[in-house]
Amino acid sequence: MDEYTRPEFSRSALLTIDLQQDFLDIPGTRAVLPAVRRLTRAFLDAGRPVVHAVRLYRPDGSNAERCRRATIAAGSTMAAPGSAGSQLADGLGGVLDHETLLAGEVQEFRPGEYAMYKPRWSAFFRTPLAEHLAPVTTVVVTGANYPNCPRSTLIEATELDFRTVAVRDAISGWADAADRELAGLGIACLPEAEVLSGLAGVTACRGGTAH
Repeated sequence: MDEYTRPEFSRSALLTIDLQQDFLDIPGTRAVLPAVRRLTRAFLDAGRPVVHAVRLYRPDGSNAERCRRATIAAGSTMAAPGSAGSQLADGLGGVLDHETLLAGEVQEFRPGEYAMYKPRWSAFFRTPLAEHLAPVTTVVVTGANYPNCPRSTLIEATELDFRTVAVRDAISGWADAADRELAGLGIACLPEAEVLSGLAGVTACRGGTAH
């Protein structure tokens, strides 16, 4: 990391990707939930925003990636709007308002914590996320599962000139190759503990005990 890529935790936001009930059986996803919950609490305590990016598939598959349309059109109810399986994992956010989300609006659960629907792999593709995050400079990415949506989100974040962090022990499907793959894009691959340490200074400053 250098002066152009180093995370600025005082101007950061946490993204959770696809941590919904229907996706918790993706290998490794349940295992990262405790870390994501801790990070969510820490970001909110530090006064930094948290955005839960979610998938919602219409019954005809019309808003799904082409590789998933046949499965959904054949009757799969995966992440169907209004279904229990589409809701966030326990301890994250609240009850999703599917109509609000599918209309392209950001849903607020409480000050600083939001949900947003994404129609494709990346949380930035055809969504209001970048505008919603302003003036955030650093995005910290967690969720399920690395080869697909987190990786796409991380790469597009760099294309939008965000300082970008992948929390390696809070993303399911992580592999050693990811550290090598992302380093060349200027993405910081950090453990949860290092992110929490960076946020601790922000929280202390808010309390008036550090600067």
